[in-house]
Amino acid sequence: MSQRNSSKIGMLTLAIYAFSQGFAFGYTPESEVVQVMVGKGRAYLEANFGKDSHDASLGGVCICALACYSHTGNAQHALVQKAVAQIRAEGQKGFARDAHANYSLGIALIFLGTVDPDLYRQEVQTLLSAIYERQESNGAWTYPNDPLGDTSQTQYACLGMWMADRQGISIDQRVLERCCNWLLRTQAPDGAFGYKPNDPGTFDKRLAQTRTTPSMGTAGVGSLYVCGELLGFIDDPAIAKRRLTLPPAIRPVVAKTEIAEAVDHGRWDNAIRDGNGWIGRNAGVENSGGQQQYYYMYAVERYWAFRELSIATPQAEPPWYNAGVEYCRTKQATDGTWTSENGKSVDTAFAMLFLLRSSKKVVTQIQMEQGRLRGGKGLSADMSTAQLDAKGQVVTSDGTKAVADILAMLDDPKAPQAEFVSDVPEKLVLSSDSKERALQLSRLRRMIINGAFQARLTAAKTLGTIRDLDSAPALIFALSDPDWRIAKAARDSLRFMSRKPEGFGFVIEGGTRPEQPAWKEAQKNWTNWLLSVRPDAELIE
Repeated sequence: MSQRNSSKIGMLTLAIYAFSQGFAFGYTPESEVVQVMVGKGRAYLEANFGKDSHDASLGGVCICALACYSHTGNAQHALVQKAVAQIRAEGQKGFARDAHANYSLGIALIFLGTVDPDLYRQEVQTLLSAIYERQESNGAWTYPNDPLGDTSQTQYACLGMWMADRQGISIDQRVLERCCNWLLRTQAPDGAFGYKPNDPGTFDKRLAQTRTTPSMGTAGVGSLYVCGELLGFIDDPAIAKRRLTLPPAIRPVVAKTEIAEAVDHGRWDNAIRDGNGWIGRNAGVENSGGQQQYYYMYAVERYWAFRELSIATPQAEPPWYNAGVEYCRTKQATDGTWTSENGKSVDTAFAMLFLLRSSKKVVTQIQMEQGRLRGGKGLSADMSTAQLDAKGQVVTSDGTKAVADILAMLDDPKAPQAEFVSDVPEKLVLSSDSKERALQLSRLRRMIINGAFQARLTAAKTLGTIRDLDSAPALIFALSDPDWRIAKAARDSLRFMSRKPEGFGFVIEGGTRPEQPAWKEAQKNWTNWLLSVRPDAELIE
């Protein structure tokens, strides 16, 4: 069964459940009813955090701070600052090794990666080191002195590593591969995951597992999705389709290669298929027995956030979310809280994160600006003298030009990156050799369409230094880039290329990307100009 078919089964199961309960469909995180619920929950956290014993743990303060930040976007929020201070304090003395230590480390990474991974880079790296140190030899994370791995704790380590990697900090490939293989070995024959599964130590035969709850199913399969995305097993269908329809001047010559060596891609595909099938048959709006209900709902939200990376047409108002919203409406107390086993504050935070679809929001934002360079800054301003040193870092040298190395680095999201401390470069100085220059231009045109943030920005600026009409379609396409800086660079490059200093309007001010009608109108005007000077130009849809 394909992933898409199993997706339909899962949605149908929840749709039938929701219909039988009389639920009304049509919710989004912006819906008034959702915002009212979340607002009441946040008000409770702001007034009462610290009154419950669970609030003292690092994971407790970070999950509550994450919920408040996800709703307000305020990095100066009192709980956000309290969480940052606690991360720093515990990091200085060595993170605790109590029963909830691995949860705390993973949640802290998720929190910092959501708020500002650049500002808190040192703290993220300290947390990552602790995560690596506490991985068991079998590849999982678990309680102290427990011989069995723990699917629940492992999911938070996985997501924490993803947040760090996708926002600029390289992840230890061996740690990731060991984790993914443990998940593959401990999946039950029917696709389920147990809480503390028996590890057969081999891939030859799956073992039946106990405590295979919906919570553990979404945790296990969600973690497989996270590992697969990091290992190069997931290619966004929309991007893949766009790549195939690009004109020859931009289309990549060599297809993407997978980076995983110790993990079998086919085995991962089978595990995802079986896991999605199990979730479709078993995972409704409630966890088994109602245990850890809001912890479970947050796991469901994360699972779907990553699953949608491999679905060409995700739903804006999916049945599972609508059913969850209605469930939360019936369970919210008059003081704005939700409660199961983790205390009012923590369970309220879990419910808020589900309602806000916080993982979906973060994943979408990162994908839109994917590959943002380490430190979030640009390369050295004088790229014409840049080169890679022995450690793979970018340095400048008056006598050396290494544009080919820089292009290779920008074109490879897994290449080692530097600590960049200056603003974005104005341009790359391309080769004077006509054949080499043509290859560099082709590479830049492709990067402006499918590259990481820094690659797209550098390409947009560099292509405008050369009056080469073959680059115009790529620049016109880039006017719709989700990042205003790239759209502005593409506009300025088109103005230079066309010798039209005023261009066709398209004003970009204050660091805000213009609305869709504005950039569509700009694309239309620039397309008409290009066709007037080159009627046979190959455009990009």
